[in-house]
Amino acid sequence: MLNRRDAVSGVLGAALVPRLAGAALVESGPQAALLAFLRAFENCDLPRMEAAFARDATCFDRAPADPGDLAPYHRATGMPAGMRHLALTLPKTVPGPPYHRVDPQGLACVLHGDIALCTFELEGADNLGRRTVVLRNEGDAWKIIHIHASNIYLPPRRTAVAPEPGPAS
Repeated sequence: MLNRRDAVSGVLGAALVPRLAGAALVESGPQAALLAFLRAFENCDLPRMEAAFARDATCFDRAPADPGDLAPYHRATGMPAGMRHLALTLPKTVPGPPYHRVDPQGLACVLHGDIALCTFELEGADNLGRRTVVLRNEGDAWKIIHIHASNIYLPPRRTAVAPEPGPAS
């Protein structure tokens, strides 16, 4: 049986959400603002990325499978440091733009007055990224007021070790 969340996600994901690559962003509203931000992120366009955030924005950055020091992963202000780092380093090492692809899966945007709650997933080779983005209508534009990024990692693959040969009979 299809529940409400799956139905909303499916409808938005299939009918309303264009793929980023080559998609024309003609819609207005929070979904268009989010997709424009993700396109700027793909292109490592730091000025456009920064312009997508409200002055009072907060974030929880994604953490790697083994973060080491936990300090960088507490709540911060503005755009996540990991996004900024990618936007500054990818153009130095990867041809583009775009410098990488962001393919939001199951994008759902739900309006609550002047606030929009958008969620999606990003599938990687060894992880599933989950993103929650909260946007606020500031009259002339929808601005990001919070991003929460988390990843679930697959355990490292263990290679089968061949048994050592026993003594000859």
